[in-house]
Amino acid sequence: MKLTQLAVAALFVGVTFVACEKDKKLSSMTKKPVSATETEKADDPISKLFRSYVAQNTSTTQFNALDGGELVSSDGNVTVSIAGSVLTRPDGSLETGQVTISMFVADQLADNGLGGLPTQSAFGAGQGFGGGIVTAGSMSIEMFNDQGEALEALDGGVVVNVATSDFNPQMTLWRGEPSVNQPRDNVWVRIPNPVTPGPGGQSYNFNWDRNGRYNIDMFNDCPGVQFTDHRVTISATAAFNQSNTQVYVVLEPCNPQGQKIIFSLDMYNASPRWWFANPGANLPIGYTVTYVAITSYNGQLFYGSATTIVTPSMTTNIPVMMPTTLAALTAYLNSL
Repeated sequence: MKLTQLAVAALFVGVTFVACEKDKKLSSMTKKPVSATETEKADDPISKLFRSYVAQNTSTTQFNALDGGELVSSDGNVTVSIAGSVLTRPDGSLETGQVTISMFVADQLADNGLGGLPTQSAFGAGQGFGGGIVTAGSMSIEMFNDQGEALEALDGGVVVNVATSDFNPQMTLWRGEPSVNQPRDNVWVRIPNPVTPGPGGQSYNFNWDRNGRYNIDMFNDCPGVQFTDHRVTISATAAFNQSNTQVYVVLEPCNPQGQKIIFSLDMYNASPRWWFANPGANLPIGYTVTYVAITSYNGQLFYGSATTIVTPSMTTNIPVMMPTTLAALTAYLNSL
């Protein structure tokens, strides 16, 4: 199934009710996260779950750098084409040996929820524009030589093709930069690489230059929508905390695109315990939303959910956390 412009599930960043930063120095260059009050670490249980999910859903192949190669995502939506003699080592010399390329593509709600990239962390703390983000494609693409060195590409040497039914010239390209809390936090930085249409406007093309997460998106205004802060509590053991639990909210978009929106509550208050959202990711009042909590604790997965209508400054409780499996959790998230 090809990616359809404005008609696919949320992709990493997804379609999210947010307000973009309007600081003149950052408005067109960086969408930054607000750090959690209790810092999570890359080796915490929930982060390990995210890495495991990504590993299980990553496509990989090898090729000789002098000859070039190609990698197509498992569903055929994304193609990476590498010309010969275009990859360089960290010291700037030309790579001539064997290269391994890997790619993770997010095209379902579960990819957002279990891929370890909270969609909310793409946004700053500004508020007042009442818009959202529409994503045409998101993927992580990495290349290494046999020595394990991360490779870069000469300009135009590696082209990424993301299928679409209708090219939108308003889409721009962003790269996900690691933050101190990876793999849970991600700072999206707009990069100058242009997004261009493929033949007949049936794809988005851009030049890959180095390892990273890439997202093609645009802001989408929702006039007249009022937003509110919100938080979630969990009626379960206090051992369920930010180091092993991630809370998401899923809702319909403000415009009739047929897409679901998913983003994380990555702010945390330890005592009393609740999860809450970056102020740039407030919820639209009057909308129906579903909160989902995911926990990895003592080698067991748990999940719980609660559906409610958004009211001003609301607190929602998730009453029960039930044991589950990764397959069942994936199916559940994709069913929302």
